[in-house]
Amino acid sequence: MIEKTVNSELQQTYDRLKAQLVQEGCKITADKPPESITASQGSLWGMSPRTAKKNITWQFSPANSATRITVSSKLASDWKNLTILGSALSVVVAAVCLWIAADLEGFLATSQSSWWSWIATSNGVANAAVASSFITLTRVLAVFLAVVVALEGVIFVYARRSIDGFAAETLRHLA
Repeated sequence: MIEKTVNSELQQTYDRLKAQLVQEGCKITADKPPESITASQGSLWGMSPRTAKKNITWQFSPANSATRITVSSKLASDWKNLTILGSALSVVVAAVCLWIAADLEGFLATSQSSWWSWIATSNGVANAAVASSFITLTRVLAVFLAVVVALEGVIFVYARRSIDGFAAETLRHLA
C-alpha cells in the first residue's frame, strides 16, 4: 500500500488521475467519484511487475486544501490462475517425459515390451537408435519444462513483490 498527499483539490486530483489512467490504457472497473477508482492494468501475458495484469484501487480523501491518496495493488486472479495452471501443466508433462525416458531405458535393457516400447518398435522389431533418440528428446524436454517452471516461479515472486510500481508511477505524475 502506498500513501501520498498532493497539493490539489479532491475533484481535480481525481479527474487528473482518471484521465491519466485512460491515457495509459487502463480499464476502469469501478468508479466512485471522487472517492475511489479501481482499474485493471497490464496483460494476462505480462511477465514483469509493470506488464502483469493487476487490479489497482486509488482512494481519495481531503486533507485541508490538499488530497490524500491511498493506493493498493493486487495481481489479477486470472493472471495468477494462468501462471499456476501453466506451471502445473508443465510439471505434469515433464513427469510424463521422465516416465517415457525411464520406460524406454528399461525396454532397451530388458527387451521386454513396456508401456512406451511401441515408440521404438516397428513391425515387431525394436530399434535401439530410435529408443535412444526418444530418451534424449524426452529428457531434454523435461529439463526445459523444469526451467520454465522455475522461471515462472521467479516471475510470480518478482511481480508480487514489486506490484505497486505502476501505482507509484501514477502518483509521481500527479505531484
